[in-house]
Amino acid sequence: MAIPLFRPFPPPEPPLTDGIVILRLPRDADAPAIAAACGDPEIARWIPVPVPYGLEDARAFLAAAGAGWASGREPTFVIADATSRELVGAVAVHRHPDEPGKAAVGYWLAPQARGRGLATRAVRLIVRWAFGLEAGLVRMELLTLVGNEASGRVALRSGFVREGVLRRYLPFRDRLVDAVMFARLRDDEGA
Repeated sequence: MAIPLFRPFPPPEPPLTDGIVILRLPRDADAPAIAAACGDPEIARWIPVPVPYGLEDARAFLAAAGAGWASGREPTFVIADATSRELVGAVAVHRHPDEPGKAAVGYWLAPQARGRGLATRAVRLIVRWAFGLEAGLVRMELLTLVGNEASGRVALRSGFVREGVLRRYLPFRDRLVDAVMFARLRDDEGA
C-alpha cells in the first residue's frame, strides 16, 4: 500500500456554503456540464485545458479529482449555485509534497456564471476551509496568467495580496509564460 503524500482532507459535511454558492464533491453526472463549460474559448485562453474539450476530457477531469481527494494532494470541489444546485465551476487546493506549509488555489467558472462574484465566494470558502484543517498551512497562493485581469480581481477580493510578476514561470501550451503571484497568509485579516 502506498503512503499518501498528505493526510487527506476529509470532505466537509455538510458541504461548504455561504448561501449563494455551495462547494460539493464532483460526481459522474457532472461530466456534461463540465464539458460544456470547459469548451468555452475563454477558459482555454487562461487554463491549459484540452482544445477542443469533450465529454472524455470531462471524465478524465472527474477521475483526476477523485485521485486528488484520495491522495490528499488536490481536493477539488464543484462550485454550484446554492439554490438550483447547477454546476457553475470548479475550485481546488493544490498541495505539493516538497513545499510544506503552502498550497495554491485554482478555479474556473462556466460562462453563464461570470461577473456575479461566485468565484470570489468559492475562493473565500475553500481558503477558509483549508486553513482550518491544516495548522501547518501558512501560505495560500493564486497564480494568474499576465493579462487575466478578471482572475486578478477575484484574488484581491478574496483577500490575496498581489506580490508581483514571475517571468516565464508557468508552463502553458508548450512554453513558459509570465504569471502574476497573489498570496494570502494564515495571519492575514479574515483568513
